[in-house]
Amino acid sequence: MLRTIFEIVLGVILSISLTLAVVKTVQVKNVEEELATVKKKVAAANKKIAEFEKAAEGQHAPQPGHGPGATPHWAYDGDLNPAKWGDVFPECGTGKQQSPVDIRGPFEKATHEIKPDFKPGTLKILNNGHTLQVNIGAGSKTMINGESFDLLQFHFHRPSEEHIEGKPSAMVAHFVHKSAAGKLAVIGVLFSEGAENEVVKVIWANAPKQEGPEKVIPEMTINAAAMLPKRLNYYSYEGSLTTPPCTEGVTFYILKTPMAISRQQVEAFPFKTNARPVQPLNGRRISVNG
Repeated sequence: MLRTIFEIVLGVILSISLTLAVVKTVQVKNVEEELATVKKKVAAANKKIAEFEKAAEGQHAPQPGHGPGATPHWAYDGDLNPAKWGDVFPECGTGKQQSPVDIRGPFEKATHEIKPDFKPGTLKILNNGHTLQVNIGAGSKTMINGESFDLLQFHFHRPSEEHIEGKPSAMVAHFVHKSAAGKLAVIGVLFSEGAENEVVKVIWANAPKQEGPEKVIPEMTINAAAMLPKRLNYYSYEGSLTTPPCTEGVTFYILKTPMAISRQQVEAFPFKTNARPVQPLNGRRISVNG
């Protein structure tokens, strides 16, 4: 009798042990399945992060233009066109003071005075995959309303990004400045088709044909002052970088007097088009002097 009871108890214990083992196996399996699902989600998230970081490499704040050899992760056409910039660079899509703009009246009276003081320097050219950019050494400045701004670089857009009364010019050169306090100012020089431009001739002749690091031509000197018209009357407005990340807080001074450039020089520019479409004013006022 005792033996029978023992055998019954032992059977119950074994049954419970087997049940617990099965339960444990099911739990482990469920945990493994959940872990596998989590790993897939983490991998997908990491992929998204990697894609975003790759795209962010194209950012060029605080000045328009990429760094040497930067890979373009935005474009002026195709799947990475300006309408898509806001997907990766939010301010391009949500900013309320974006550039460029269509310059048209009514205008307010401008109060700022601009006094460029550019010095000759060694020619340094960068093809960043979006434009040709001439980098400027120390010494070239512009006084704007009594504040000094260092000229960092100038670069080209075809056609002009700014429109005047709805019409673009053949090209524009943007002269990018920065003050000691970090303020950004851009002087825009419009180009109309006409005679050959001697400064552009030198730049085009020495510019890298492909995207890559800065090219320095020690034997060649350039003075950005030769790119400016004699009259410095301008239109001015508050805007942004015209390329990603489209950072706002940039004051533009678009000179009213255009410079000449030949049709052959326009066609020789290595970028068929590299102009962002004009952006809404959103209540901004444009000022003018002269």
